[in-house]
Amino acid sequence: MSIHKWLSTGSIYLNAEAVDEKEKDGIMFSSPKKRNKYGPALKHFIPIRPSPSDSRAMPSNSSGFFSFVAVSWMTGLMWKAYRHGLSEEDLYDLQASDRAEPNAHRLERLWHEHVAQNGEKSSLSHVMWRFCRTRCIVAMVFMAFAVVFQFLGPALIQQFILQYVEDKSVPLWWGLTLVFILFWCQLLRNYCFGAGYVMGLHTAIRVQGAVQHLIYKKMLLLRSGGERVLGQVLTFCTNEQERLFEACHMGILLLTTPVMFVMCLTYSLLVLGPWALVGNIVILLFYPIMGAIANVTSMVRIKTVKVTDQRVGLMSEILNSIRLIKMYAWEDSFANKIADVRNMERKQLQTAAFLQSFSNTITPAITLLASISTFLGYSFTGNNLFATEAFTIFSVFTAMQFTVGTLPYGIKCLAEANVSCQKLQKFVLRPNYESPVIKSVGRNIIEIKDGTFSWEASQLDEPRKKGQRKKHQSKQGQKMTNGIGATAEEKGQFISSEENQPIETLHNIELEVSRGKLVGVCGSVGSGKSSLLSAIMGDMIISSGQLYVMGSMAIVSQQAWIFNDTVRENILFGLPFEETKYQAVVECCSLQRDLELLANGDKTEISEGGSNLSGGQKQRINLARAVYADKDLYLLDDPLSAVDAKVARNIFNRCIKNKLKDKTILLVTHGMQFLEQCDEVLYMKDGLISERGTHEELVSQGGDYCQMLQFDQIRDQKTTNEVDTEHPLHMEGAENELAGKLTSEEAHTMTQTGWKAYVDYAKFCGGYFVMAMLLLLVLLFTLSRMSTGIWLQIWLDQGDGLEAERKENITRYNLTNMTEEELKGYVNDNPDLWFYQLMYGLTFGIMLFIGLMKGIGIARQLLLGSSRLHDTMFRKVIRCPVSFFDVTPPGRILQRFSRDMDELDVRVPFFFEFVWQGLMFVITQMLLVCVIFPVFSAAMIVATALFMFLDVWLNVGLRETKKLDNLLKSPVLNHMSSTMAGLSVIRTFGRQKIFLERFCARLNRTLASDFIFRSSVRWFTFRMDMIAVVIVTLTGLVVVLLRDSVTAAQSGLALSCVFAVSTFVPFVMQLKSEMQARFTSVERILEYTQDLPEEAAGKVETQRPPDNWPWSGQITMEDVQLRYRPDLPLVLHGVTVDIKGGEKVGVVGRTGAGKSSLVTTLLRLTELAGGRILIDGIDISTIGLHDLRSAVAIIPQDPVLFQGTIRYNLDPFGEHSDDKIWEALDKAHLKEKISREEKQLLCPVEVDGENLSVGEKQLICLARALLRKNKILLLDEATASVDVETDHLIQETIHDAFGHCTVLTIAHRLNTVTAYDRVMVMDSGKVTEFDTPENLMNCGDSLFRQMMLAMGISSLRDSSAT
Repeated sequence: MSIHKWLSTGSIYLNAEAVDEKEKDGIMFSSPKKRNKYGPALKHFIPIRPSPSDSRAMPSNSSGFFSFVAVSWMTGLMWKAYRHGLSEEDLYDLQASDRAEPNAHRLERLWHEHVAQNGEKSSLSHVMWRFCRTRCIVAMVFMAFAVVFQFLGPALIQQFILQYVEDKSVPLWWGLTLVFILFWCQLLRNYCFGAGYVMGLHTAIRVQGAVQHLIYKKMLLLRSGGERVLGQVLTFCTNEQERLFEACHMGILLLTTPVMFVMCLTYSLLVLGPWALVGNIVILLFYPIMGAIANVTSMVRIKTVKVTDQRVGLMSEILNSIRLIKMYAWEDSFANKIADVRNMERKQLQTAAFLQSFSNTITPAITLLASISTFLGYSFTGNNLFATEAFTIFSVFTAMQFTVGTLPYGIKCLAEANVSCQKLQKFVLRPNYESPVIKSVGRNIIEIKDGTFSWEASQLDEPRKKGQRKKHQSKQGQKMTNGIGATAEEKGQFISSEENQPIETLHNIELEVSRGKLVGVCGSVGSGKSSLLSAIMGDMIISSGQLYVMGSMAIVSQQAWIFNDTVRENILFGLPFEETKYQAVVECCSLQRDLELLANGDKTEISEGGSNLSGGQKQRINLARAVYADKDLYLLDDPLSAVDAKVARNIFNRCIKNKLKDKTILLVTHGMQFLEQCDEVLYMKDGLISERGTHEELVSQGGDYCQMLQFDQIRDQKTTNEVDTEHPLHMEGAENELAGKLTSEEAHTMTQTGWKAYVDYAKFCGGYFVMAMLLLLVLLFTLSRMSTGIWLQIWLDQGDGLEAERKENITRYNLTNMTEEELKGYVNDNPDLWFYQLMYGLTFGIMLFIGLMKGIGIARQLLLGSSRLHDTMFRKVIRCPVSFFDVTPPGRILQRFSRDMDELDVRVPFFFEFVWQGLMFVITQMLLVCVIFPVFSAAMIVATALFMFLDVWLNVGLRETKKLDNLLKSPVLNHMSSTMAGLSVIRTFGRQKIFLERFCARLNRTLASDFIFRSSVRWFTFRMDMIAVVIVTLTGLVVVLLRDSVTAAQSGLALSCVFAVSTFVPFVMQLKSEMQARFTSVERILEYTQDLPEEAAGKVETQRPPDNWPWSGQITMEDVQLRYRPDLPLVLHGVTVDIKGGEKVGVVGRTGAGKSSLVTTLLRLTELAGGRILIDGIDISTIGLHDLRSAVAIIPQDPVLFQGTIRYNLDPFGEHSDDKIWEALDKAHLKEKISREEKQLLCPVEVDGENLSVGEKQLICLARALLRKNKILLLDEATASVDVETDHLIQETIHDAFGHCTVLTIAHRLNTVTAYDRVMVMDSGKVTEFDTPENLMNCGDSLFRQMMLAMGISSLRDSSAT
């Protein structure tokens, strides 16, 4: 099977007949009819099994029961991590059953069956349960057995031991037997818990892989993508999948609660009678309270996720547009936008954190309240309370604490997972791409019958009225469905929860294209040329009519898509390498010289998006990819506009006319010399095919096509192409591609680690004093919690208050020894009974009050700290030089703003409170035991030393595995970002399967690292549990052997403390280690707050330029030298020029000659290596970057638009009135088009302006520059993608609107610069000529003259004729 059925049908659901199929050449498909499907899992119960034959395979699934439960197969890896650290090569590969592919296929099959049965009532949560049901049930059974053994120790065995202590006549052997039984109960509890835990871990990893695979697969099927969708996808694969993981992993603990409750209820009734019901009712009432808290938390979580999605999407957009943002000096404005969204997110997070903290407070308190209410009620009614019964019940209720605590945690995990499933279900049910390709062979390859096509656009909020103040907007924005209190326009958020409203772009299209034809497509800017190709690809919605494509397609998009891989892989695009074919493609696309001059040839790596390539180089690689694919139909969207005239003719003749001569080609171009060689020409206007015929036929008709021709009368000379000659693959000034590696590797080690990271984090959270106060509150809460048990022991030991008198009487009158119970008397006979009862009740109130104060403090300060860290990191990132973003993949930065911030916002506050609370509980309880039994101190010191050694060992291993886990997540996120950017290209080429397999390879490595990380936690916990088993056994032994030296109440208190600690300490130490591992996210964020390169200051207060600067726009360059990095050669060599204020200067020369470097120097995107630049007499190196860049307007080569509206793109921060915006649109020749739109200025703009042509986007950038009204305008080949007529209009606008401004134009059409005041000719980083066009044309050996003659222009009069 060459392609998946879900690819051919365009459905995320499998067809029914596909259920039993197996994929042989790629992705595995597991059949539901597989025999003995539980066979491999049942082998885990074999005690000992041989090691797997493949040493790279994860040993867990092949290990015996003891190794499987104890995670002994990890010992070697943990020791290596402790001694030498870990690298990626040390990781195991997942075994087949844990990989993403088979699990994703099974999940899809279950989803398909569920949808077929339930239709619109389908629930992905239900399918998830079916997916992991069997394994979860088995894990729950193991957990239930663990709870039974956990109950037996503090209940039955402790009661027998206390009876043994009280009754001195019982022989020693019975006490030792009880200790032996106690040891086995604890050991079996450890193994049962371990079995359930590890099984849950395996299940969670499978769910994690299946869900991420499903998300990526769905992403490949989306009809439309964009940054917002990418933000959602990244959130799914970072934050939401973590929720699903925890639900599978920790949700299995839910069954333990009812099992423990039933046992405790039954046993406490047997021991204490009906009054035991009081405590059990208290615990029972606790569950609905925690359920209500979980529901509120879930609601808060839903609101938080929406704001988080918005922040991540906005951050992604900022990173993708960072160069433009820096050129326009918009850093502060976007920082304010991010800060506003973050503040809203922080408020929601603080609410959730407080609710979580309240849960952490009430959970340990509820079992104490149960004990207090039971004992007070029992004693108030005149019943006598004895130590044996009291501490047995106390221990039973304390034993319930773990299960009581896990219930709300498990409910929280399931509630959050349910929210994630609902979000995921909405994403899965989004409209799918439907391929127009049909399997039919006829005379025509394309048939469109009365087709009307629409773009899918986002629905906007209510438009803003003129002059409406921002605070009013904020109130109006409260009505937004996402709950964010500001208008969409104000916050840069333009996606609502409603269905997208299509915008009709093409109307009444009738088109038939015969096989083997070369069809030219032309028209003015925004006429629908690119939309026609998009409609043929299936990227647009068919509003009416029919579309058939009978053959395979390849697309060469106007804005080339390059992914992070080698040059060769970008050309092969997943196809096998064929030397002869490959060389022919490279030659016909004029790439052979580029590859010859590279150190690594075509194996040189290209950065994400091709930021290290010029537009021409990216386009030629794009074209080579299409030619190598050998498709039936080629859609070429103006690929010749990005290369020079000579290369364009060469590509047209050798590639399009020769190499592809038997193919069907639709060529969008503005070049008449190419259109006249086409078999047929389509002229588009306002979304219609207004004229159609051969070049000669359309010229003879004298219509719009003929009028366009008048702007290009000198045929074969006047082109839309660049005049400069393409150079080999070379990022201007960056020679590091010669090493073949252009994307920096992420460091495995970080500078902000260990205690320094904790200290720095404390500073962000309010400083040492604030953190010390928080820890003091945690300590006070722990002491108040422990005081209930101590007071109970004091109360019971006091008896009726006459014990001392009785002892004196025994001594004085030589009476017979009394039992301990007779000596103490009855507590109800104590005259101070009311005092003991009152103090016992007050301990709960004090504990609750301190707990609430602790929760408020932790929620507020830690979330304040995370927001400060976020804001600092954002400021540092936004202040990085452009070179940082060239070598750092966006996914790496986004991971810190998404997954790492999620850890900081949600996990760290929970772990901080829970771990410190747990550690102090364990320490105080053990100290209490040592006070009661001083002889136990020696054993406690040994146990503590073992704990600390294991803790240090684990921390090293956890830190290493977690760092690897973090490193391996970045490639997954980068791959997703890259896929979303090139979604239409991937689909058109039919490369979904290739990219899915690449994603699976990355995903499986990530899952393996995640599994190793979490297994290392269990490896440690099991061993800590074994030490706890020894401690419990030793305590029991000490109580039995020293029964004559302590009271039953003291023995009961000691045993209760040890049982509580033995149950709790492994869990606490696990969470402590996990907190330290997760703290790597804090370390990664701290790294970005301190260790990033930084640009010069935005404003230098002592060097602020005057308000009217620049007043004339004079630019003086004195011996300017530039290199992009200290170790790279100069790219500008002593440039010295003087440009007068208001002068229009054209800059020409070959690519790589240094033209764009001039722009870099004027905006200080890279600092000079020598010389200086003066603007109106002020040295620009002495002033702030914001002052400089806000004084210069630029129209870049690649137009950048933001998702939102036309108005938002022109004036993102509301600085101009509507009248001024309309005036700018009028001068940019866009007013007529925008005014025809229903929403006019609020007309939607899709992500990256996908619903606009490149020409229209360029005109919007021109309108931006017009609004700024700067004295200096830079045009960096800004009209390369517009037709000749529009270029002529732009030049007119520049002449009129910028008549008094200094204009520097990096020229791509020589006829445009001939009207300029002077022309600068550059070569090899030097200015070789700088004079008026007339003087240069009159100079016989002038390079400018030679270039003009090559274009067929022999005099300036010829050029002005156009």
